Amino acid sequence: MSLRISYAPYRLLFKHPFETSHGVRDGTDSIFVRIEENGVTGYGEVTLPPYLKEKPVQVVERLKQVAARSPASIPALLRLLDDNVLFGPEAMGCRNGLFAASIDVLGKAVSKPVHQLIEVNNLKPSVTLVTLGITPVEDLQAKLTELPPSGGLKLKVGHSGSKAMILAVKQLDPRPIFLDANQGLQTVAQAVDLAEAVDDRLIGIEQPYAVNDILTQRDLQRRLEACIYGDESIQNLIQLEQVAGIFNGVNIKLIKCGGLDRAKAMADRAVELGMKVMLGSMSESSLGCTAMAHLAGQADILDLDGPWLIRNDPFEGMDMRNGQLIMPDKPGIGAVLKAELNFIPICA
Repeated sequence: MSLRISYAPYRLLFKHPFETSHGVRDGTDSIFVRIEENGVTGYGEVTLPPYLKEKPVQVVERLKQVAARSPASIPALLRLLDDNVLFGPEAMGCRNGLFAASIDVLGKAVSKPVHQLIEVNNLKPSVTLVTLGITPVEDLQAKLTELPPSGGLKLKVGHSGSKAMILAVKQLDPRPIFLDANQGLQTVAQAVDLAEAVDDRLIGIEQPYAVNDILTQRDLQRRLEACIYGDESIQNLIQLEQVAGIFNGVNIKLIKCGGLDRAKAMADRAVELGMKVMLGSMSESSLGCTAMAHLAGQADILDLDGPWLIRNDPFEGMDMRNGQLIMPDKPGIGAVLKAELNFIPICA
């Protein structure tokens, strides 16, 4: 068999403990996937925050199930990825890792970057975001100093100090502000109060309410001019269709939707529905964020700042200069492994 699959467990560590309405964590468990075919090597990433149902042990087990099918080539493997029994809703992270590694191989084999393979053109300029987790006001200046120049700041809100944090950031930094509540708000009044605190620097709000609280979400989008982006509420094409008009934007994440092919399909459909497109991440390394950045030409907002929040990134890839995303001039995904990872071969 010329196709070889291996994996490397790894824990990505934040530079500082990262707090959202989901809680505080110091890092994220990951599985890096490596595929080798005819002397060409590709990499994919499965980074799984603890609040996701999919766990690293399940990813490894599914990789073994894939190997047991003995795919002899990348095309054969890609056909397996469309098996909805093997890759159901609970296996989107694993599917993404395999798809990324596969298309990385394909791009390197023909000396083309991924965005050319999936036919993405540079259609629009995007606003780049960097994220501030829930932070005491007295620590904000130090945190802001560490972040690279970007088009805007993403603030995690939904806690008792949200408004004070917003007002302090406005005094310390001139950038536009994007609010992410991670389902942490309960009422329209709460969201409007935070939006008014940001005032004319507000560029959007992400997932203010729980997934099933559609009525409050609809009321808020009608009340605010700012675009509200669905995240947890929109993880596939079916959900995108269901919430069109309730959310005016969608935050697409590879780990949730299952890979670049599905992310592109969601972005294409969102534009057809008149929705704005945001490309997000699950605190992935430079590998996962660079992979997603190949869709940047179709996005209004880029929230791919994982590499600047992580202190042990095993890859290097995209960069940000003066608020603009800079892609590596390399075939495939373009991210390069710079650390020693212990890849474990999978035997059928």
